[in-house]
Amino acid sequence: MHLYLSTRSPLNSVFSTAEGQALYKVETPMAAGTRTSTISCIVPNDIPQHHSAHTVSMQNRFGHLAQVEHNVISSSILRFGGNEFATKDYFRKVGWGPLCRARFEKLWVDRHRVFTGPDGREYKWELLSYNSQLVTNDDKKTLVARFHRASLGIIGKARPASFEISPTGEHMVQDILITFIYIEKIRKDMET
Repeated sequence: MHLYLSTRSPLNSVFSTAEGQALYKVETPMAAGTRTSTISCIVPNDIPQHHSAHTVSMQNRFGHLAQVEHNVISSSILRFGGNEFATKDYFRKVGWGPLCRARFEKLWVDRHRVFTGPDGREYKWELLSYNSQLVTNDDKKTLVARFHRASLGIIGKARPASFEISPTGEHMVQDILITFIYIEKIRKDMET
């Protein structure tokens, strides 16, 4: 599954198929301190909504899927499936990501994150310099999902930002997307 983003930032974007069908929307309003990402998913439009006696809305409708509360000091919070999880309990930190320049020219590094999927297997989000990717947390390290940054085409072909989920992860697309939004905020903070 390859989803294309409407913007360069996964934290504020609509995720659509190659055919243009919107599937997910992420909104993360600017805020001082704690920011909250709201993740919505497309709701089948099999029941038309009437706006007046003469018109019928055929636009995509989104329903609430999850929230990620990005806390600065305390553990961030994931809310989905009627549950709330502190990220310090949901993820286990392993290894080390790349060194990145942070504010005031300090070098900053963070650790990869491991979580248990709905299938009982462990998966690891690897924080890389320019993107993040999800692999199985085993000896094979099978690629499950990867974020591709947008390219302006200065070197190579221009392309929009996209999020690719391999067949290995298609049984848990929503879990992958929710955890990706948390991971991407951490990775973006490493860049700024």
